[in-house]
Amino acid sequence: MRTFSADLHIHTCLSPCGSLRMSPRAIIQSAIDRGVDLLAVTDHNTAAMVEVVSHAAAAAGLDFLYGMELQTREEVHVLAYFDRATDCLSCAEAIYPLLPDVPNVPDAFGDQVVVSLDGTILRTEPKLLVNSLDLSFSETLACIRRFGGLPVPAHIDRAAYGVLAQLGMFPEDTACQLVESDADLPPTLREMTRMCSSDAHYPEDIGAARTHFRMESVSIVELERAARGEAGRFARCQCE
Repeated sequence: MRTFSADLHIHTCLSPCGSLRMSPRAIIQSAIDRGVDLLAVTDHNTAAMVEVVSHAAAAAGLDFLYGMELQTREEVHVLAYFDRATDCLSCAEAIYPLLPDVPNVPDAFGDQVVVSLDGTILRTEPKLLVNSLDLSFSETLACIRRFGGLPVPAHIDRAAYGVLAQLGMFPEDTACQLVESDADLPPTLREMTRMCSSDAHYPEDIGAARTHFRMESVSIVELERAARGEAGRFARCQCE
């Protein structure tokens, strides 16, 4: 059993809200500098950067989960984690047609660039990524699970894009063991387990909030077992 210092909500330079400084090498170096040894990149509605960052993480000896941050029809953000790149990329391919065909305007929203390991720009993403998919909250959770992923509602306590603000409650058919929150969970959600993440958009933000997961290994099954506190496992938040 090992305790992992995890930051599982990090945006790369592909997210329009992410700094162009969020290249693979910059992300990994910042994780190392801040003592983060398990990370996930979670760009908005795309997984185009997960493989290159995973290679950089592996070369540095860091553990990695493949991820995305999906935006539902109700403007709720949901983090999606996968053990395998193929599953993450397949989910991304399935949701891309459900993203509105609205072009990005870099001067208004920010650049959306796919880069190589050394930060060389390979292409730009033409569709605006920070838009809602044509999927409800319930349908988004089901879609993630259909591709073998773990859905984690993001920053549920925030006024913008949090499920509590947008929907008022968790729908009855959308039980999640793990949820991301900046604050302690309300009594009505005590059966769930809180996860903390930085939601980093700049290298210096990585690790500012993190979760210590006590697990046998890195997998989404082990994340859920840690969230349930099984057999000595745990999930404990740390915020600066």
